[in-house]
Amino acid sequence: MSFINRLLQASSATLPRQCGTAAFLFGTGDFIAQAAVEKRKPFTSQYDLVRTLRLGFYGGVIFAPVTSVWFKTLERFAPGVPGSVINVASKVVADQTLAAPTMLGVFFTATTLLGGGSFKDVQKKIDDNYWSTLKASWALWIPVQTINMGFVPVQQRLLFVNVVSLAWNTFLAVVAGKGGSK
Repeated sequence: MSFINRLLQASSATLPRQCGTAAFLFGTGDFIAQAAVEKRKPFTSQYDLVRTLRLGFYGGVIFAPVTSVWFKTLERFAPGVPGSVINVASKVVADQTLAAPTMLGVFFTATTLLGGGSFKDVQKKIDDNYWSTLKASWALWIPVQTINMGFVPVQQRLLFVNVVSLAWNTFLAVVAGKGGSK
């Protein structure tokens, strides 16, 4: 239980700690993707450490700050009594119709450009992967965000998302890694 208590205490921490947690979990997701899914031996020439660092950078510098502000914005502007069906449903609908599609595009753009790709490479990555990845996102995140928005205190929502997203980050790392680091 003490591990869970430490996680809960850290969840209401400052944005820098939230960014560090997201960076670690995005990097860990890529590590798992490369080691377990792609069968690359960690810390050998097969393993792309720069890709792991790139995903960690995305998680800490782009994803965490944007998501933190987004959750606070949803909390502030969603209609209805907090926790009511209309309140939770409106937050999940807004999250999955505005944030999810946008952040997926940002993810493909950032990881491709950070990997040395061009805007043409970004377009190809989006053309090849966007809709299938967005549908997978909805299958996972609509139920998760319903729980998150309905039952998790706002200051702990990013932590909840970060914990659940370890598997999602592994999936994203596999998708982003298709066709090389671009």
